Amino acid sequence: MRYDCVVLGAGINGLATAYALKKQGVEKLALLEQFQFGHGQGSSHGRSRITRSSYSTSKYVALMQLVHNRLWPAWEEAAGQPLLHKNPGIFFGPGIARYQDSLREVPEVSDLIEELEPAEAARRFPPFLFPDSPKVLVDHTCAVVAADRTMRFLAGQLKDKIQEHCQVQSIERGSSLYLDTNRGGIECERLVVTAGPWTTRLLPQLKPNLRAAHQDVGYFEIDAPAEVGQFPVWVYAGEQADTSFYGLPEFERPGVKLARHRTGPHGDDPDRQLGDQIPEEAARDLMENFVAHQWSGQARLIGYDACIYTNTCTEDFILDHWPEDDRVVVGAGFSGHGFKFAPLTGQVLAELAIFGRTSLPEFERHRQAFSFAAAQCW
Repeated sequence: MRYDCVVLGAGINGLATAYALKKQGVEKLALLEQFQFGHGQGSSHGRSRITRSSYSTSKYVALMQLVHNRLWPAWEEAAGQPLLHKNPGIFFGPGIARYQDSLREVPEVSDLIEELEPAEAARRFPPFLFPDSPKVLVDHTCAVVAADRTMRFLAGQLKDKIQEHCQVQSIERGSSLYLDTNRGGIECERLVVTAGPWTTRLLPQLKPNLRAAHQDVGYFEIDAPAEVGQFPVWVYAGEQADTSFYGLPEFERPGVKLARHRTGPHGDDPDRQLGDQIPEEAARDLMENFVAHQWSGQARLIGYDACIYTNTCTEDFILDHWPEDDRVVVGAGFSGHGFKFAPLTGQVLAELAIFGRTSLPEFERHRQAFSFAAAQCW
Protein backbone atom coordinates (compact mmCIF):
# COMPACT_ATOMS: atom_id res chain seq x y z
CA MET A 1 0.00 0.00 0.00
CA ARG A 2 1.10 3.56 -0.67
CA TYR A 3 -0.06 6.65 1.24
CA ASP A 4 0.55 10.37 1.19
CA CYS A 5 1.00 10.34 4.96
CA VAL A 6 1.15 7.71 7.69
CA VAL A 7 0.85 8.36 11.43
CA LEU A 8 2.34 5.80 13.83
CA GLY A 9 0.51 5.32 17.12
CA ALA A 10 -3.20 5.88 17.81
CA GLY A 11 -2.90 7.46 21.23
CA ILE A 12 -4.30 10.94 21.73
CA ASN A 13 -1.55 12.67 19.75
CA GLY A 14 -1.67 10.24 16.86
CA LEU A 15 -5.44 10.61 16.68
CA ALA A 16 -5.19 14.41 16.89
CA THR A 17 -2.55 14.49 14.14
CA ALA A 18 -4.48 12.21 11.80
CA TYR A 19 -7.65 14.25 12.43
CA ALA A 20 -5.78 17.47 11.55
CA LEU A 21 -4.31 15.85 8.42
CA LYS A 22 -7.75 14.74 7.28
CA LYS A 23 -9.12 18.24 7.85
CA GLN A 24 -6.27 19.57 5.68
CA GLY A 25 -7.50 17.36 2.86
CA VAL A 26 -5.00 14.50 3.05
CA GLU A 27 -7.05 11.58 1.73
CA LYS A 28 -4.42 8.86 1.30
CA LEU A 29 -3.88 8.65 5.04
CA ALA A 30 -3.27 5.78 7.47
CA LEU A 31 -3.06 5.69 11.26
CA LEU A 32 -1.23 2.55 12.38
CA GLU A 33 -1.74 1.11 15.87
CA GLN A 34 0.29 -1.87 17.03
CA PHE A 35 -2.38 -2.88 19.57
CA GLN A 36 -6.14 -2.55 19.63
CA PHE A 37 -7.53 0.99 19.73
CA GLY A 38 -7.97 2.21 23.31
CA HIS A 39 -5.41 -0.22 24.79
CA GLY A 40 -4.01 0.40 28.26
CA GLN A 41 -0.28 -0.02 27.59
CA GLY A 42 0.58 3.64 26.92
CA SER A 43 -0.63 6.84 28.57
CA SER A 44 -3.75 7.85 26.60
CA HIS A 45 -6.32 5.52 28.20
CA GLY A 46 -8.54 6.39 31.13
CA ARG A 47 -11.66 8.45 31.70
CA SER A 48 -10.33 11.86 32.69
CA ARG A 49 -7.50 14.38 32.49
CA ILE A 50 -6.88 17.90 33.81
CA THR A 51 -6.75 21.04 31.73
CA ARG A 52 -5.37 24.22 33.30
CA SER A 53 -3.48 27.44 32.72
CA SER A 54 -1.27 27.15 35.82
CA TYR A 55 2.16 25.88 34.84
CA SER A 56 5.66 26.20 36.15
CA THR A 57 6.86 27.32 32.69
CA SER A 58 5.42 30.45 31.06
CA LYS A 59 5.38 29.15 27.47
CA TYR A 60 2.80 26.53 28.48
CA VAL A 61 0.71 29.17 30.28
CA ALA A 62 0.66 31.24 27.07
CA LEU A 63 -0.07 28.30 24.75
CA MET A 64 -2.94 27.13 26.94
CA GLN A 65 -4.80 30.36 26.19
CA LEU A 66 -4.88 29.41 22.50
CA VAL A 67 -5.85 25.86 23.36
CA HIS A 68 -8.66 26.87 25.75
CA ASN A 69 -10.05 29.76 23.73
CA ARG A 70 -9.96 28.35 20.18
CA LEU A 71 -8.84 24.77 19.75
CA TRP A 72 -10.83 22.78 22.33
CA PRO A 73 -14.03 24.72 21.45
CA ALA A 74 -13.52 23.73 17.80
CA TRP A 75 -13.24 20.07 18.79
CA GLU A 76 -16.34 20.32 20.96
CA GLU A 77 -18.31 21.88 18.11
CA ALA A 78 -17.23 19.09 15.76
CA ALA A 79 -18.01 16.45 18.39
CA GLY A 80 -21.43 17.91 19.15
CA GLN A 81 -20.86 17.42 22.87
CA PRO A 82 -18.89 18.96 25.75
CA LEU A 83 -15.41 17.49 26.11
CA LEU A 84 -14.25 19.88 28.85
CA HIS A 85 -16.24 20.08 32.10
CA LYS A 86 -15.50 23.27 34.02
CA ASN A 87 -14.22 22.57 37.51
CA PRO A 88 -12.30 24.48 40.19
CA GLY A 89 -8.54 23.92 40.14
CA ILE A 90 -6.10 24.40 43.01
CA PHE A 91 -2.30 24.46 42.99
CA PHE A 92 -0.32 24.31 46.21
CA GLY A 93 2.71 22.90 47.99
CA PRO A 94 6.24 24.02 48.88
CA GLY A 95 7.14 24.41 45.20
CA ILE A 96 4.25 26.75 44.35
CA ALA A 97 6.59 29.71 43.68
CA ARG A 98 7.50 28.16 40.32
CA TYR A 99 3.86 28.52 39.26
CA GLN A 100 3.55 32.05 40.64
CA ASP A 101 6.64 33.18 38.72
CA SER A 102 5.52 31.77 35.37
CA LEU A 103 1.97 33.12 35.71
CA ARG A 104 3.32 36.63 36.28
CA GLU A 105 5.04 36.42 32.88
CA VAL A 106 1.66 36.04 31.11
CA PRO A 107 -0.41 39.08 32.13
CA GLU A 108 -3.55 37.99 30.27
CA VAL A 109 -4.19 35.26 32.86
CA SER A 110 -4.01 37.59 35.87
CA ASP A 111 -7.81 37.83 36.18
CA LEU A 112 -8.18 34.05 35.87
CA ILE A 113 -6.02 33.03 38.85
CA GLU A 114 -6.68 33.78 42.53
CA GLU A 115 -4.01 33.65 45.22
CA LEU A 116 -5.26 32.56 48.65
CA GLU A 117 -3.81 32.20 52.11
CA PRO A 118 -3.82 28.53 53.21
CA ALA A 119 -6.47 29.15 55.89
CA GLU A 120 -8.87 30.69 53.37
CA ALA A 121 -8.15 27.87 50.89
CA ALA A 122 -8.92 25.26 53.56
CA ARG A 123 -12.24 26.99 54.24
CA ARG A 124 -13.18 26.93 50.55
CA PHE A 125 -11.80 23.45 49.83
CA PRO A 126 -12.40 21.52 53.07
CA PRO A 127 -11.05 18.11 51.94
CA PHE A 128 -7.55 19.71 51.84
CA LEU A 129 -5.34 20.84 54.74
CA PHE A 130 -2.52 22.79 52.99
CA PRO A 131 -0.01 22.25 55.84
CA ASP A 132 3.14 23.10 53.88
CA SER A 133 1.97 25.54 51.20
CA PRO A 134 2.83 29.24 51.58
CA LYS A 135 0.05 30.18 49.12
CA VAL A 136 -2.72 28.39 47.23
CA LEU A 137 -3.58 29.30 43.64
CA VAL A 138 -7.14 28.87 42.36
CA ASP A 139 -7.20 28.51 38.57
CA HIS A 140 -10.59 29.37 37.08
CA THR A 141 -9.63 28.02 33.63
CA CYS A 142 -9.46 24.45 34.92
CA ALA A 143 -11.70 21.67 33.68
CA VAL A 144 -11.96 17.90 33.63
CA VAL A 145 -11.23 16.56 30.16
CA ALA A 146 -13.55 13.73 29.11
CA ALA A 147 -10.53 11.77 27.89
CA ASP A 148 -12.20 8.55 26.77
CA ARG A 149 -14.98 10.42 24.96
CA THR A 150 -12.40 12.64 23.25
CA MET A 151 -10.50 9.59 22.01
CA ARG A 152 -13.70 8.03 20.70
CA PHE A 153 -14.79 11.24 18.98
CA LEU A 154 -11.49 11.42 17.09
CA ALA A 155 -11.52 7.70 16.26
CA GLY A 156 -15.05 8.10 14.88
CA GLN A 157 -13.76 10.75 12.47
CA LEU A 158 -10.99 8.38 11.36
CA LYS A 159 -12.70 4.99 11.34
CA ASP A 160 -11.66 4.25 7.75
CA LYS A 161 -8.04 5.33 8.42
CA ILE A 162 -7.12 3.35 11.56
CA GLN A 163 -5.32 0.03 11.08
CA GLU A 164 -5.17 -1.88 14.35
CA HIS A 165 -2.67 -4.64 15.22
CA CYS A 166 -0.23 -3.21 12.68
CA GLN A 167 3.25 -3.11 14.18
CA VAL A 168 6.07 -1.32 12.36
CA GLN A 169 9.33 -3.25 12.53
CA SER A 170 11.56 -0.71 10.79
CA ILE A 171 11.59 2.48 8.74
CA GLU A 172 13.62 2.52 5.54
CA ARG A 173 14.40 5.69 3.61
CA GLY A 174 14.62 5.83 -0.17
CA SER A 175 12.75 7.73 -2.87
CA SER A 176 9.79 7.18 -0.57
CA LEU A 177 9.57 6.00 3.04
CA TYR A 178 9.09 2.26 3.44
CA LEU A 179 7.58 0.77 6.60
CA ASP A 180 8.18 -2.90 7.24
CA THR A 181 5.18 -4.11 9.27
CA ASN A 182 3.80 -7.41 10.51
CA ARG A 183 1.06 -6.99 7.88
CA GLY A 184 3.34 -6.28 4.95
CA GLY A 185 5.15 -3.31 3.48
CA ILE A 186 3.72 0.21 3.43
CA GLU A 187 5.09 3.15 1.44
CA CYS A 188 4.43 6.81 2.19
CA GLU A 189 5.61 10.28 1.25
CA ARG A 190 5.36 11.70 4.78
CA LEU A 191 5.51 10.03 8.19
CA VAL A 192 4.53 11.27 11.66
CA VAL A 193 5.81 9.24 14.63
CA THR A 194 3.66 9.53 17.78
CA ALA A 195 4.52 6.14 19.22
CA GLY A 196 4.90 7.02 22.91
CA PRO A 197 7.39 4.77 24.73
CA TRP A 198 7.98 2.76 21.54
CA THR A 199 9.37 5.82 19.71
CA THR A 200 12.95 4.94 20.63
CA ARG A 201 12.60 1.49 19.05
CA LEU A 202 11.72 3.06 15.73
CA LEU A 203 14.17 5.96 16.11
CA PRO A 204 16.95 4.64 18.39
CA GLN A 205 18.85 7.93 18.17
CA LEU A 206 16.23 9.32 20.58
CA LYS A 207 17.14 6.93 23.40
CA PRO A 208 19.23 9.56 25.26
CA ASN A 209 16.30 12.01 25.15
CA LEU A 210 13.24 9.95 26.09
CA ARG A 211 12.50 7.78 29.11
CA ALA A 212 9.51 5.56 29.86
CA ALA A 213 8.30 5.38 33.46
CA HIS A 214 5.59 3.21 35.00
CA GLN A 215 2.83 5.15 36.80
CA ASP A 216 0.41 3.96 39.49
CA VAL A 217 -2.94 5.74 39.83
CA GLY A 218 -5.23 5.23 42.82
CA TYR A 219 -8.97 5.95 43.12
CA PHE A 220 -10.22 6.86 46.58
CA GLU A 221 -13.56 7.10 48.30
CA ILE A 222 -13.55 10.16 50.59
CA ASP A 223 -15.86 11.68 53.21
CA ALA A 224 -16.74 14.71 51.06
CA PRO A 225 -18.63 15.52 47.86
CA ALA A 226 -16.45 14.14 45.07
CA GLU A 227 -18.11 14.88 41.73
CA VAL A 228 -17.19 17.44 39.07
CA GLY A 229 -18.07 20.90 40.36
CA GLN A 230 -17.81 19.75 43.97
CA PHE A 231 -14.20 18.51 44.23
CA PRO A 232 -11.30 20.36 42.59
CA VAL A 233 -8.74 19.22 40.12
CA TRP A 234 -5.42 19.87 41.81
CA VAL A 235 -1.64 19.74 41.64
CA TYR A 236 0.64 19.51 44.66
CA ALA A 237 3.97 21.07 43.70
CA GLY A 238 6.72 19.40 45.67
CA GLU A 239 10.19 20.80 46.12
CA GLN A 240 11.45 18.24 43.57
CA ALA A 241 9.71 16.97 40.44
CA ASP A 242 9.24 13.45 41.83
CA THR A 243 7.59 14.77 45.01
CA SER A 244 4.64 16.22 43.10
CA PHE A 245 1.14 14.72 43.14
CA TYR A 246 -2.06 15.45 41.24
CA GLY A 247 -5.69 14.45 41.23
CA LEU A 248 -9.20 14.87 39.86
CA PRO A 249 -12.79 14.50 41.02
CA GLU A 250 -14.87 11.40 40.44
CA PHE A 251 -15.69 11.15 36.73
CA GLU A 252 -17.31 8.24 34.89
CA ARG A 253 -15.95 5.77 37.45
CA PRO A 254 -16.03 5.56 41.27
CA GLY A 255 -13.48 7.40 43.36
CA VAL A 256 -11.40 10.57 43.19
CA LYS A 257 -8.15 10.16 41.28
CA LEU A 258 -4.74 10.50 42.97
CA ALA A 259 -1.26 9.81 41.62
CA ARG A 260 2.36 10.78 42.10
CA HIS A 261 3.88 12.52 39.07
CA ARG A 262 6.89 10.27 38.57
CA THR A 263 9.57 10.70 35.93
CA GLY A 264 13.19 9.71 36.07
CA PRO A 265 16.33 8.68 34.25
CA HIS A 266 15.83 4.92 34.71
CA GLY A 267 13.62 3.74 31.87
CA ASP A 268 10.94 1.06 32.16
CA ASP A 269 10.09 -1.53 29.53
CA PRO A 270 6.94 -0.34 27.70
CA ASP A 271 6.01 -3.96 27.00
CA ARG A 272 5.90 -4.90 30.68
CA GLN A 273 2.57 -6.32 31.77
CA LEU A 274 0.62 -3.73 33.74
CA GLY A 275 -1.24 -5.33 36.63
CA ASP A 276 -4.82 -4.77 37.76
CA GLN A 277 -3.96 -4.40 41.47
CA ILE A 278 -1.99 -1.51 42.92
CA PRO A 279 1.45 -2.59 44.15
CA GLU A 280 1.73 -2.44 47.94
CA GLU A 281 4.63 0.02 47.73
CA ALA A 282 2.63 2.41 45.51
CA ALA A 283 -0.44 2.25 47.77
CA ARG A 284 1.72 2.98 50.80
CA ASP A 285 3.37 5.90 49.00
CA LEU A 286 0.04 7.55 48.15
CA MET A 287 -1.40 6.99 51.63
CA GLU A 288 1.65 7.87 53.71
CA ASN A 289 3.21 10.63 51.60
CA PHE A 290 0.08 12.45 50.50
CA VAL A 291 -3.25 11.38 51.99
CA ALA A 292 -2.08 11.29 55.60
CA HIS A 293 -0.69 14.84 55.47
CA GLN A 294 -2.77 16.70 52.90
CA TRP A 295 -6.37 15.41 53.11
CA SER A 296 -8.81 15.75 56.00
CA GLY A 297 -11.09 12.87 56.93
CA GLN A 298 -10.86 9.27 55.80
CA ALA A 299 -9.78 8.06 52.35
CA ARG A 300 -10.32 4.47 51.22
CA LEU A 301 -8.54 3.02 48.18
CA ILE A 302 -11.20 1.50 45.91
CA GLY A 303 -9.64 1.38 42.43
CA TYR A 304 -6.40 1.28 40.48
CA ASP A 305 -5.04 2.04 37.04
CA ALA A 306 -1.56 2.04 35.53
CA CYS A 307 0.11 3.60 32.53
CA ILE A 308 3.52 4.25 31.00
CA TYR A 309 4.74 7.84 30.85
CA THR A 310 7.20 8.92 28.17
CA ASN A 311 9.11 12.12 28.96
CA THR A 312 12.10 14.26 28.17
CA CYS A 313 14.18 15.30 31.18
CA THR A 314 12.74 18.83 31.02
CA GLU A 315 9.20 17.50 30.38
CA ASP A 316 9.11 19.62 27.21
CA PHE A 317 7.52 18.06 24.15
CA ILE A 318 9.47 17.28 21.00
CA LEU A 319 7.58 18.59 17.96
CA ASP A 320 9.96 18.71 15.03
CA HIS A 321 11.20 17.26 11.78
CA TRP A 322 13.53 14.31 12.21
CA PRO A 323 17.04 15.79 11.67
CA GLU A 324 18.07 12.92 9.39
CA ASP A 325 15.05 13.19 7.06
CA ASP A 326 12.59 16.08 6.94
CA ARG A 327 9.90 13.80 5.51
CA VAL A 328 9.60 12.39 9.04
CA VAL A 329 8.01 14.44 11.84
CA VAL A 330 8.24 13.37 15.48
CA GLY A 331 5.89 14.10 18.37
CA ALA A 332 7.18 12.78 21.70
CA GLY A 333 7.52 13.39 25.42
CA PHE A 334 3.86 14.23 26.08
CA SER A 335 3.09 12.14 29.14
CA GLY A 336 1.85 13.70 32.34
CA HIS A 337 0.66 16.95 30.78
CA GLY A 338 0.19 16.44 27.04
CA PHE A 339 -3.46 15.35 26.72
CA LYS A 340 -4.79 18.88 27.24
CA PHE A 341 -2.54 20.13 24.42
CA ALA A 342 -3.68 17.55 21.86
CA PRO A 343 -5.74 19.96 19.71
CA LEU A 344 -2.59 22.08 19.39
CA THR A 345 0.06 19.38 19.05
CA GLY A 346 -2.03 17.48 16.51
CA GLN A 347 -2.36 20.58 14.33
CA VAL A 348 1.33 21.40 14.74
CA LEU A 349 2.50 17.92 13.71
CA ALA A 350 0.11 17.81 10.75
CA GLU A 351 1.18 21.22 9.46
CA LEU A 352 4.87 20.43 9.92
CA ALA A 353 4.35 17.27 7.86
CA ILE A 354 2.47 19.06 5.07
CA PHE A 355 3.90 22.58 4.98
CA GLY A 356 7.13 22.47 6.97
CA ARG A 357 5.90 25.13 9.42
CA THR A 358 2.70 25.93 11.26
CA SER A 359 0.00 28.54 10.76
CA LEU A 360 -0.02 29.37 14.49
CA PRO A 361 2.04 32.42 15.45
CA GLU A 362 1.45 31.58 19.12
CA PHE A 363 3.32 28.31 18.61
CA GLU A 364 5.94 29.66 16.20
CA ARG A 365 7.12 32.07 18.92
CA HIS A 366 8.06 29.06 21.04
CA ARG A 367 8.88 26.56 18.31
CA GLN A 368 12.61 26.37 19.06
CA ALA A 369 11.84 25.16 22.59
CA PHE A 370 10.18 22.04 21.11
CA SER A 371 12.93 21.26 18.60
CA PHE A 372 15.43 18.41 18.54
CA ALA A 373 18.16 20.98 19.07
CA ALA A 374 16.59 21.93 22.41
CA ALA A 375 16.05 18.35 23.59
CA GLN A 376 18.44 17.49 26.40
CA CYS A 377 19.77 14.09 27.37
CA TRP A 378 18.76 12.35 30.58
